[in-house]
Amino acid sequence: MLTGLFLVQMYWFQRAFDAEARQFDHTVQIALMRVADSVAQHAEVKKLSSGFYLVETETNLDAEALDTLLNLELSKRNLVLDYELGVYNADDDTLVYGQYIEATKKQKFEQHSNTKATTGKNENFAVYFPRKQAYVMAQLDIWIFSTMALLLMVCFFAYAIVTLLRERRFAELKNDFINNMTHEFKTPVTNIGITGEIIRKKVPDDAGVNVYVDILLKENEKLRKKIDEVLLGSSLDHFDRRRLERFDVHELISESAEAFNLKVREREGRLQLELNARSSFILGDRELLAQAINNVIDNAEKYSPHTPHIIVRTVDNGDAIEIDVRDRGMGIPEKLQKKVFDKFFRASTGDIHNVKGFGLGLNFVKNVIQRHRGEVSLVSQMDEGTEVRIIIPRA
Repeated sequence: MLTGLFLVQMYWFQRAFDAEARQFDHTVQIALMRVADSVAQHAEVKKLSSGFYLVETETNLDAEALDTLLNLELSKRNLVLDYELGVYNADDDTLVYGQYIEATKKQKFEQHSNTKATTGKNENFAVYFPRKQAYVMAQLDIWIFSTMALLLMVCFFAYAIVTLLRERRFAELKNDFINNMTHEFKTPVTNIGITGEIIRKKVPDDAGVNVYVDILLKENEKLRKKIDEVLLGSSLDHFDRRRLERFDVHELISESAEAFNLKVREREGRLQLELNARSSFILGDRELLAQAINNVIDNAEKYSPHTPHIIVRTVDNGDAIEIDVRDRGMGIPEKLQKKVFDKFFRASTGDIHNVKGFGLGLNFVKNVIQRHRGEVSLVSQMDEGTEVRIIIPRA
């Protein structure tokens, strides 16, 4: 688009240049005609080339007086530029007088009613403006400025496009690396899980081996979940709205809550559902939204240092459904609340880092909800808890 606009600008710049050049030629010819009328009768002005004019007078010419008259007429018309003056023999076109006159040269402008012949021959004179192009360009300063500004815009736009393409290529390489790495990790993780289950079933528990097997399987499951989170995060780059499905978000929330109920009860806490939205069907990627809600509930449980009390509520919000996840945890300082959705950001829990993670949870939630054309926000008070609010359009 900018390239087309620049081409249009160049077209009109050329049109303006041509118009200014024609105006220059017209003004010069009028000035030369006035000079010719002062020195001869029935004189004729001819333009032989760009900036070169011949005046046929066929009379005796006083070169100095001619120069003075020419300067006077050009100055009257604000044509202040260098020129070359030549006087030619009308019979054989030989040069009998020539001089280069600078625009800054001081001239004595005197009216000559009678010109004195210097050669006694029939003569013509010619005027050449070597800097005509520069003079005409100088009259188009506004056009030049606007064209240069547009050219800079085109250059910046082209640079931005090249940079974006380069960044896109780097992003693709990064995603390919993450996908390959995580898939390579999943194979040994799966094998470790299978081996642990076999050991638990076939090895007698006389020596207390199953305690260590349980620890192995528990840590292996944590590693598997982290790998799945990274894989889901990279899949956001291939999000396709054409593959979305219509489903009941209340059902999805209930499934997520069921998965966390055992963990919350082990800490003598409570996970409470208040599904009040009248219409709960949305159009989305079920797997991504399930992981997003899981991340929010998981954060609510992890950042509740005492007995966790988590409420998941849904309400109607115009043409959308609102999902609120509230906890009574430690809260987040106000100065950090705008950063919690940034990638790799983790709120500090003091000198003891007992809450594990990569800082990808809420960033993943934000990206998923935005892909579904929704909104996510957070409200928190220190030592009173945090509420994460998710708004998703209905199907």
